[in-house]
Amino acid sequence: MNNQNRKKSILVAIKQTLKMHPVIIVFLALVVIFGSIYPGSFFSPINFKAILRQFVTLTLFALGPSFVVLTGRLDLSYVGIWMLGGTLVWLLKPILGMFSIIMIPVTGIATGLFIGVIQTKAKIPSFILTLSLLVTYTGVAALIAGGYPRAVDGYGFITAPLIRLIPSTFIWSIPVIIAAVFLMKCTRMCVYLNAIGSNEEGARLAGINVDKYKILAFMLSGVFTGIGAIILFQHLGGSAQVELKLNNIVWPLVAIVLGGTPLTGGSGGPQRTLLGAITFTIFYRGLYLSPLHPTMITLLVGIVLIVAIIISARGLKGVTVT
Repeated sequence: MNNQNRKKSILVAIKQTLKMHPVIIVFLALVVIFGSIYPGSFFSPINFKAILRQFVTLTLFALGPSFVVLTGRLDLSYVGIWMLGGTLVWLLKPILGMFSIIMIPVTGIATGLFIGVIQTKAKIPSFILTLSLLVTYTGVAALIAGGYPRAVDGYGFITAPLIRLIPSTFIWSIPVIIAAVFLMKCTRMCVYLNAIGSNEEGARLAGINVDKYKILAFMLSGVFTGIGAIILFQHLGGSAQVELKLNNIVWPLVAIVLGGTPLTGGSGGPQRTLLGAITFTIFYRGLYLSPLHPTMITLLVGIVLIVAIIISARGLKGVTVT
């Protein structure tokens, strides 16, 4: 009888999990589909390593902005922080040596604080503000670097092999991921950010310091982006980039929305972004193995983003964060 109750409890828990996180079903379906079509290539060690590398890139760009999206705002500054921070590392390395790498998280923290204060006090739409800052950072980075990427040596230890078949960047990212999930699952901040995203005026009436937590959300976005960008700095070439690529902006948003954090806020968080990132990575790697032209893959990615936004807006509205 106990075994039957245990099995029943497990089935109920699985059903509730799948209902709360339908992206898991999509993930499993994609693995089965692509694994059946391309069994040799999809399950190969090379593709496994490529999946982990792309998952890390998506996750470290998307974790920070997930906090902001919870409040119903949007933060697009993550790519700008990575680009400008990397350029400052190149510029200051002759002066600060290896310690110049701290310029990336410093740029992230300063950016988050700036955006948070301006957005809450001046009431400028976060999309316009962060997009403008992204473009500005791109221009400043290009100006400092002279218009082309600048290689920065000395940080190869970030990508030095530690475990066979496991990218070192994945291992470095684990503490960052744990920290983000801990903040959402084990602190009151989770409740406050969701309350602000669900009903900002109601949260204010309930005694929540709305402006304080909105600024905190942007600062957390900057902190996690800055720390993540240190890992990605060497992972993405070890050079200060000055070219703004659309994929670097759009794909993290796809991961956030696909994971179940609606852009209107009120539910979701970094833990769901992880599911979105791995699901999108499986989807993209499966398409990459197909004979489809890259432009067709880009089109399909855009369609996925549109569908994910529609589904999250209709199906996850009012769902309690987990």
